Amino acid sequence: MADESNENEKMDSESVKTGEKGLDEEQLKEDEVAKLKDQLLRLSAEFDNFRKRSIREKEEYRKFAIENIMIELLEVCDNFERALDSAKKAESVDSVIEGVEMVFNQFVSILKKEGLERIKCEGCEFDPHMHEAMTHIETSEQQDNTIFEVHRSGYMLHSKVIRPAMVTVVKNPEED
Repeated sequence: MADESNENEKMDSESVKTGEKGLDEEQLKEDEVAKLKDQLLRLSAEFDNFRKRSIREKEEYRKFAIENIMIELLEVCDNFERALDSAKKAESVDSVIEGVEMVFNQFVSILKKEGLERIKCEGCEFDPHMHEAMTHIETSEQQDNTIFEVHRSGYMLHSKVIRPAMVTVVKNPEED
């Protein structure tokens, strides 16, 4: 019987240890869950702040991205004002035309520097991605589907068409 009571005591002390161990493990798991929840909340808040900061920076960039071109265009504007003032006092139309041409060339060079290109049209084959056909003209003097006349120039910005050219396209007459 003494052996039996010793065994019972061993089992009781083991079950107490196991129970304590179970409580310790459960507490550790709860602590780990709480820690992970805290990390998740912090990461979520950090990501939200990052998103807001990115939006704010993007808006700021958009606002000032065109600042340099605006400064250059202000110079063109100043030159147009000077041209208008001198045109009022000019005795010769030729000098006014020359001044306006200079300002126009300055303006075009700024646009080219920023990546704007005029679409080449006359004599080229019609391309619906770059040209908008306004009319057709029947003639056998040029190849079919060739651009005959440009009504409004088209432009590309960094190889993307931002305004198609309005053109007249050649259509060869049908032979009977």
